[in-house]
Amino acid sequence: MLTLDTMPLVQEVTCPNCWERFPPERVKYVSAHPEQYGDLRLGDQALRRFLPTHFHPDGRAIDPKGGLCHQTACPRCHLLIPRVLLERPTLFASIFGSPSSGKSYLLAAMTHRLRRVLPRDFALNFSDADPEANAILQGYEDKLFASDGKEQLVSLDKTGETGDWYQQVDFGTKPIAYPKPFFFQMSPIDGHPNSNNAPNVARTLCLYDNAGESFQAGADRPDNPVTQHMAKSGCLLFVYDPTQESRFRKMLAGVSDDAQVTADRVDRQDVLLAEAARRVKTYRQIPMTATHDRPLIVLISKFDAWQKLVGDRRLPDPWGPHASKKFCILRTDTILQVSAQLRELLRQHTPNIVATAESFVDPKKVLYMPVSATGGPPQRMPDGRLGYLAGTLKPMWADVPLLYVLSQFVPGLIPSVRKTNDDTRPGTSATLPREGVAS
Repeated sequence: MLTLDTMPLVQEVTCPNCWERFPPERVKYVSAHPEQYGDLRLGDQALRRFLPTHFHPDGRAIDPKGGLCHQTACPRCHLLIPRVLLERPTLFASIFGSPSSGKSYLLAAMTHRLRRVLPRDFALNFSDADPEANAILQGYEDKLFASDGKEQLVSLDKTGETGDWYQQVDFGTKPIAYPKPFFFQMSPIDGHPNSNNAPNVARTLCLYDNAGESFQAGADRPDNPVTQHMAKSGCLLFVYDPTQESRFRKMLAGVSDDAQVTADRVDRQDVLLAEAARRVKTYRQIPMTATHDRPLIVLISKFDAWQKLVGDRRLPDPWGPHASKKFCILRTDTILQVSAQLRELLRQHTPNIVATAESFVDPKKVLYMPVSATGGPPQRMPDGRLGYLAGTLKPMWADVPLLYVLSQFVPGLIPSVRKTNDDTRPGTSATLPREGVAS
């Protein structure tokens, strides 16, 4: 009989919802029998959570009414936990940015690209660990990148502050709303240099998203801890939109006719980043004068709108084939060189962003990367919104941030090469922790 007692498990599980830490044997199961509705934490419409004492020979838990169960849940908040989190280490990452920074488009482009690039070029499986939990993001990918041959302009809804983006838990007082994370499995396949050691190299990626409005004063409360996952994450991805900066817009006047450059929206993104820094340091009890010890990647979005400032060409992929031609090698030296160039560009034109980022996180752990979720400008839709022609998008470097993070966080997952004489000044190199686990 294959049960939790006989399966290879991690020593400690971190709930991706409430961040409770517990040994795998404390995990609860979700009842499967139709007479088992009604849960202490989740209400009458949720199936009851329980600690099993009986198992079927195939390993499934048996609920008190004889139902065969397979879903697992946190012993504290009772929210679902993909079973794969019990079997392999988890890498936690958080992405955040101001409203209209292009974060939702970038997230969809990032996962869309990784689904193709990782199996094809790096001999890695990248798939949904929980398709139900990833439904919103899957919908975004399908809307932008799937095409039935008909020309259709599409746009994405903004990240919500309520509704399907969150899950409510009743702890006996006021219900607490937790943000829904996305889950992905990553493991070596045939051709990978560590395919024979896949169980030790495989990881689960847990990715959090936030509405830009979540960083407004009062938006993060005990009953609405929407951004506290940032203090737990092993890596922070800050989406910085230069088209919202008046300095960049002036430089692009007459150079770019992109509607994103001529739009009226201007946000103080340094204020948002400073608020994120304040919250993380508060939650982790770090002195405000100290720096956070986890890496921060500043994703300078909408590269297609401002690329003429640094040369008018597409960004080449920063990887190439290994001599065996079975997998590719990530060129981290190229990524670091681009980071140094962009840091200097920002330091000249928006020095407050660089100063805020490098007072938040150790400067040696801050990277700057250009990204474009679409590869081209939007078009005006009949209702006045900006949209893109479905199925024609050509992202640039949308996948590179996570490729770099994975190459640094998980030894043996993504092979990389770096010159030994890399400059180590702030912004040109990063010494990342070897494992991005919650703490």
